Amino acid sequence: MPSPTEVPAPPPGPGAVTPFAAPPRDRDLRGLWIGLGVGGLVLVLCCVGGVLGGGFLLTGLEGVARSQLASAADDYLLAVRSTDYETARGHLCPDLQRTHTVDWFESHYRGSEVLAYAIDEDKIDVNLLRVPALVKRRGQPESLMTFTMLQQTTRWVICGGVD
Repeated sequence: MPSPTEVPAPPPGPGAVTPFAAPPRDRDLRGLWIGLGVGGLVLVLCCVGGVLGGGFLLTGLEGVARSQLASAADDYLLAVRSTDYETARGHLCPDLQRTHTVDWFESHYRGSEVLAYAIDEDKIDVNLLRVPALVKRRGQPESLMTFTMLQQTTRWVICGGVD
């Protein structure tokens, strides 16, 4: 018997007997089919999970968008109600800021200040970026103002529906 550090002698040349204790046998295909079935089931579960996860993600993102749009309109209306027209003007897009100066706000809301308002997040259209708000002004019946929103870098601004 060779020692563990010695290299064994090479096997005899062509026609040598294979070193199997028993000849190879045909495999049973049952295990193959079980493996393929389990793999297919895992694949289907992953696909269904991906579709459901994507749906939940889109629903969550829509809720975040509604909240952000409502918050931007709320900040604007709060500034108008507080007669802080410079802050209200800052919530407008650049196009509206050019035409809606602080003097415009003072003349537009003089005598008919905003007393109260309500924004219903469920009625916000996240596709058209429209935020409806019920606004009560002094000496006037409650009216519906629909703000058209625009995303400007990292914040939402009002770009329509102010008049």
